[in-house]
Amino acid sequence: MKLGPVQLVIFALIAIVAIGTGVAVAEGSGGPATYACMSITHNGSTVVVTTTGLIHYVGTQYYISCNEGSALPSKVLSSSCLTISPKTILAPIGVGAATEYYYFSSTGSSVTINGAPAPTNNTEWITPAGLSLTTTC
Repeated sequence: MKLGPVQLVIFALIAIVAIGTGVAVAEGSGGPATYACMSITHNGSTVVVTTTGLIHYVGTQYYISCNEGSALPSKVLSSSCLTISPKTILAPIGVGAATEYYYFSSTGSSVTINGAPAPTNNTEWITPAGLSLTTTC
């Protein structure tokens, strides 16, 4: 069966609406969003981030470094009041792989860690299972 120009336009519009509806359902389903080696969920006004990478704390700043082989997006991600900003650190000797760190900031309350004692400066969690970073918007 051969489609004419009008049928092709109608078919294209139906496809766009179907895809757009699917995207809306996927984003509104309440499931976690993924970004690099992180999973981001919303629990009411609280944003919760879990990771398979390493969690670092320096000064008053949390950041995550992902395991080798992880997808490493280079764009800033905003999820509600939480912003995750990637920063590439080049190898200090000028050769070798760069490292991507993901820094956290919040326009709501401060970012805190759950499942571990309060951090001191230069703290690193190498087994992040059961830990999460949270902020309340």
